[in-house]
Amino acid sequence: MSLLGQARRVWRGLAPEGVRRLAQPILAPMLEAHVRRQARKPHGADGAAGGPIRIVGYFEGSHGIAASARLAARAFEALGVPVERMDAAGAAFSWAPAGPAPSPASAWIFHLNAPEMLAALGQMGPRRVVGPRYGYWAWELPRAPKPWLSDAAMADEVWVPSRYVAQSLAGARAPVRVVPHPLFLEDYAEVVPAPKRAAFQAVALFDFNSSAARKNPQGAIAAFVQAFGADPAARLVLKTQNGALHPQALAALRRGAPDNVEIIDASWPYSQVKALIAGSDVLLSLHRAEGFGLTPAEALALGTPVIATDWSGVSDFLDSSVAIMVPAGRTPVDDPQGIYRGQEWAEPDIAFAARALTELRDDPARGRSLAAAGRRRVTERLSPQAWFTTLPEAVKTAAMRAVGEHKRAPARSV
Repeated sequence: MSLLGQARRVWRGLAPEGVRRLAQPILAPMLEAHVRRQARKPHGADGAAGGPIRIVGYFEGSHGIAASARLAARAFEALGVPVERMDAAGAAFSWAPAGPAPSPASAWIFHLNAPEMLAALGQMGPRRVVGPRYGYWAWELPRAPKPWLSDAAMADEVWVPSRYVAQSLAGARAPVRVVPHPLFLEDYAEVVPAPKRAAFQAVALFDFNSSAARKNPQGAIAAFVQAFGADPAARLVLKTQNGALHPQALAALRRGAPDNVEIIDASWPYSQVKALIAGSDVLLSLHRAEGFGLTPAEALALGTPVIATDWSGVSDFLDSSVAIMVPAGRTPVDDPQGIYRGQEWAEPDIAFAARALTELRDDPARGRSLAAAGRRRVTERLSPQAWFTTLPEAVKTAAMRAVGEHKRAPARSV
């Protein structure tokens, strides 16, 4: 057991619970600083470590960071590379090693943002995590939080989903590599579209925990109303989740919605979300900032035309040949939820988006053309094969070695 782990055991054994609770605000930052110092490592110092490719993430979550871990694990496995999954749920609540030391790995891939990766290392013990470390981080504004730049030193390399996020990490104390999310067209081909609620249906999705101001559902409503007014033959479905945690924001959104705008605030199985997108005539994403834009990417894979703000992470895979791109100016960040502060983000042209909606309603052939082009774009840039080419050579080599070892392993009797 590490010195920090021994200290924690003594502290819990000798100090009354009330004293520990009062001391927590003082001790927690000290423990975090200790973990931060231990987590720094010379890049490539243990690059020869053997073992599996191990992915650490929130595999059961419904947010984008959790999805990224699942997609990466599946992409490796689709290419025949065995991986080990390590669920990080609960890592944020421990700053000292718990449990036995993990075995070495040929690559540790943390699909966790900087604070969560630091917490996970604190739980495992930074010096017990033997093997090259890669952090997969995503940020939505032009400049990442300053601590992230220095905390990059805990990784051999930081991976990000887009060039936009890479630029936000300029000055990081580790190399930064763009590794987009991989998608599987065959999964989306099997989705049965949900029945439409009107002759022409648009859909927009967001999570209240990811900042309603950033996702801009009010912009989607404004564009839809400008395009169709109260026409019952047109419908906008706003699929949200976690509105119960932000009741005032949800109530304000409902107050601004006419009868042909349906707001569904619920946690659905993702298969149901994909069916909703597949059954719609267009996905409307008038975001003010996106680190990547997984929902627009999945709409391409589903063959649903996309109208999206022409800014931030989506620019790596969306352009006017596969989507209708909405021009946008820049405006200071104004986030009533307080998730984002300072800097600037986009303000999409609502009138342009409204004209794009009417264009797709009046010209179904245009939508079909965009849908076909979108699927081709996914194959070209977001397939598991395209994803694998973006990985560092050390990880590719480790992956191929793991494939060979897996094939040579004797079959287990049942």
